[in-house]
Amino acid sequence: MKIAVLIARILLGLTFVVFGLNFFFNFIHMPQPVMSEKAQAFSGGLFGSGYFFQYMKVIEITSGLAILFNRYTAFFLLILFPVSVNIFLFHTILAPAGIPMALAIIVLHVFLGIAYRKYYASIFTAVPVV
Repeated sequence: MKIAVLIARILLGLTFVVFGLNFFFNFIHMPQPVMSEKAQAFSGGLFGSGYFFQYMKVIEITSGLAILFNRYTAFFLLILFPVSVNIFLFHTILAPAGIPMALAIIVLHVFLGIAYRKYYASIFTAVPVV
């Protein structure tokens, strides 16, 4: 199990670091996939905000590095979970060409969430006592 968690952690961390850095430095030249009108409108709105993608990519890079170096991993998995879900839903609903990568990201993320579940136990306390 430890080896599977290590491999999943490295794959997920590298994915977020590499694609986050690629946003800023464009070292992986990927052709723009054909997207539906709704997908273009969604992406255009996020890009049009002028800050959202930059902010998200910085979070992806820092979280990915923390996951790679196994520092505050449970915390950064929690931070990245909404990003992974959004990637999965975007490609499932609006841009199906990216489903394989989106599926890999969500599977790795859920697997790591299960592996680190003991660190999340206190979050799911219904009535916390102070």
